[in-house]
Amino acid sequence: MPSIFYRKLGKGHPVVLIHGFCETHEIWNGFAEQLAGKFEVFAIDLPGFGESAILPHSFSIDDVAQVMTAWIDQSDLRLPIVVGHSLGGYVALAMAKKSPEKLAGIGLFHSTAYPDSEERKANRNKVITFVKAHGTDPFIDTFVPGLFFDKNHPAIQETYRIARKTREDALITYARAMRDRPSSTDSLPLFHRPVLVLGGAEDPIISAASTREHHHFFKDSEVHLLENVAHMGMFESPAESLKIVVVFKLKTIAKSLQ
Repeated sequence: MPSIFYRKLGKGHPVVLIHGFCETHEIWNGFAEQLAGKFEVFAIDLPGFGESAILPHSFSIDDVAQVMTAWIDQSDLRLPIVVGHSLGGYVALAMAKKSPEKLAGIGLFHSTAYPDSEERKANRNKVITFVKAHGTDPFIDTFVPGLFFDKNHPAIQETYRIARKTREDALITYARAMRDRPSSTDSLPLFHRPVLVLGGAEDPIISAASTREHHHFFKDSEVHLLENVAHMGMFESPAESLKIVVVFKLKTIAKSLQ
């Protein structure tokens, strides 16, 4: 298993924060520190991002989920709640499908149980071709502003800084893995632990309508939409996002003790 880098804060019931595409654990800075006032928080780097070693072959989202589940076992985390941003949510969903008994609950933070549409798959292919031809920085230049509703948001510069650390091989392999991931909508009704779905009302990547539909996919779920927010609730609406996650976490801990 590749080494997984993580930042650990606080004490209490564990929550694992998984970043999104072209991000690192740093995307949770501030948010993780606030959350650590009540819980033990692990903000991790997925394999190939930040300081975590990349997997040694062309890998799938399921492969990454297997690594993360093994890391939870290795770290002796008992029934953590896993919250994943975008790509991180796809990993959390795969973990919930493969090893539901190991998790107290999952949070989809601007993420979805739907697979890529044909249009989205075509866009992933264009990204792969573009990055092979031009490298990562020109892609990051256009990618980051699209994550924000307010194109002058002060966090855009910090997001650029984090995104520019992305390795070309990681960007390309994860783009393929996201393109090829299966739907989670059929299997997840079997996941009986609580699920939080938090989205942005102005998200151009995952529509508000598709976020609302996630009520139908889980036995025990709650769905929240943040107003005037696109894809980066931890920056665009930090206080409201934190409140929602904390309340969900407390409810989930109570249910796990029943």
